[in-house]
Amino acid sequence: MVVISSSAMLSRPSPKRIWTPTGINVHKKVYDKSDDKLIDHIKKTSLECYGQPAKDKQFEAVFNLVQGRNTFLLAGTGFGKSRIAEIYYKMIPLKSCVVILVLNPLDSLGDNQVLEKKQAGFTAIKLTKLTFNPDVAQEIMDGVYQFVYLNEAHMVYIWGLVESSTSKMSTSAHFRFEDYGIFRPSYGKLGAQLLFRNDKPILLLLATCRPVAVDAIKRSLKLNDNSVDIIQAELTRPEIRIIRVKMEKSLASSLNVIKLFPSHHHVADANMVPALIYSGSRNQALTVMEVIDRARETPGGASIPNSGCVRRFHSCTGDDDKLTCAEDFAAGKFPLISCTMALGLRQNWKQVWMVAHMGRGNPANVCQMIGRCGRDGKAGLAVMFVEKTRRGGKNTVDRFVRGQPQTDLDRMDAMAITPLCLRVAFSSYINERAREQSSGMPKCKCSNCAPHVVRLVLEGLFAANNSNFDDILDDLFAPSMPYNLKHKYPTKSSLVKKRKFTKDDDDEVDHFASHLLNNLYLFYDTEVSPGGTIQVSDLFGKDDDFKSKPQPMNTSTRTLTQPTKKPRKSGSASAQAIPTTAMDVGQAPSPRPPTKKALAQEESRRKSLERQAAKKMEDEKKELRRKQIALIMSQTLADHSTNQEVE
Repeated sequence: MVVISSSAMLSRPSPKRIWTPTGINVHKKVYDKSDDKLIDHIKKTSLECYGQPAKDKQFEAVFNLVQGRNTFLLAGTGFGKSRIAEIYYKMIPLKSCVVILVLNPLDSLGDNQVLEKKQAGFTAIKLTKLTFNPDVAQEIMDGVYQFVYLNEAHMVYIWGLVESSTSKMSTSAHFRFEDYGIFRPSYGKLGAQLLFRNDKPILLLLATCRPVAVDAIKRSLKLNDNSVDIIQAELTRPEIRIIRVKMEKSLASSLNVIKLFPSHHHVADANMVPALIYSGSRNQALTVMEVIDRARETPGGASIPNSGCVRRFHSCTGDDDKLTCAEDFAAGKFPLISCTMALGLRQNWKQVWMVAHMGRGNPANVCQMIGRCGRDGKAGLAVMFVEKTRRGGKNTVDRFVRGQPQTDLDRMDAMAITPLCLRVAFSSYINERAREQSSGMPKCKCSNCAPHVVRLVLEGLFAANNSNFDDILDDLFAPSMPYNLKHKYPTKSSLVKKRKFTKDDDDEVDHFASHLLNNLYLFYDTEVSPGGTIQVSDLFGKDDDFKSKPQPMNTSTRTLTQPTKKPRKSGSASAQAIPTTAMDVGQAPSPRPPTKKALAQEESRRKSLERQAAKKMEDEKKELRRKQIALIMSQTLADHSTNQEVE
């Protein structure tokens, strides 16, 4: 494998440049330049196009592509990987009508990249089922579009996973949605197709540079160590401060987001820190918006369309709304976006200062998400909310065995509990730690390297705005107000308690009770039962406790005699007795008919008894048959022994 470095690029002889008699080639003058002049030409082109010199690894990648070599660039988010293809395009004559084909793992990336290329002065198109027709195909053949983005490339990624039994589950509907889409280290069955490309170079760009991912891509594309050159660029983003926060509230409630945003009484919407909040589902994205309303103390703000505070972005958002949301956020019309993975990871928004991620995220996703911030040359903040205990997961470090292959679920659990520096935990951390020391990078302030200052950062976000955010990240901010978030959380519903009266209320209660009883007596004697045998005082009294003991009736006006019970007759007599009076009929009601359940139980019991009787009869027959066979066998043996004695 050839690994290009700044010192080795000019010290060793470069391979012979490829010039094909047919097809696309670079400018003849560029082809004839020496290595030194070619490097100077690449630097000059980059300075003219972007107004700033190219990074060392950028012009090394372009230099390698001009040589006709397949190039694999390993660089973190925010490195400027998209400029490499643009600079290389400048090396090719315009009359050649060259077309650069780009495969994307997510649909929404095509929209973002097309817009970016158009802003840079290139022509680009994203192919979908609706846009790809014979007319568009002819335009591509004529060279109308310089960059062509394939919309369905993420399906190719999934197709490449069916070879292994552990990856067949990845073709489920869960992974077909952009809200959950992730970068897969496989390119389907493209390896055989890439053998017929007329010696044109391939540029591979990877931000999550795990060794297993690099090996899987090379194996899928049938690229050996001699046919691809690997350029290792910046993987660590020292300008991003990563903080891992354990959730105190449930993941479904998303109430942990309250810690990140100040109240509208302290910070206006226009002065808030621009941020992206990534959730795992579309419903949770809306829940996050409602929680932001609690943090901002603006009830109902999540239901306002085109809000000036926060808006939502997911795969089911309309195309016009997606475009409006991206344009308004880039223009600074609102500061917050509650989104899923459908928000393209190719957005190059320089005004994003903070990124928050909710839940148990894949490290490949998290690495891409946190790379959205800190692109304006200033420090950025990445907040990862993780669960204290993951159901069915590995919640302690001793559950992981060194050298054992890890699944995606294992990596999610490891990200939530790892004591390693979070700045290098996403890549080859041993090499990255050594490169940090050799490059003289500033000391890391992640939650693992500086756990004692995490509380200060979270308390500073209580009053964060555009003017004091840098001081908060540098641990120089002292909030002028006490840190208290209890009033922002929903209150727990208290149990309804019975009201108790004190001794001071006895006179008032007695007067009110007497008033109610007098009115009740008057109503009963005049309307309910005037002149009846039962008086109202027999039913209601002020000091009676009817629940604990029966009260004697008032017999001042008339004495009531209780009927004596008749002795119970025997079963035969009662069966033959026939009531002759109405009173007798009322005292001896007819039995209730059996219910359907009782009939079913009785039928089931009858069948069970029949089965038991049949089984008992069958067992008796078998036992009798067994005895008969035993008797026959014994007689046969006796006869056989007798015959032998006679002989």
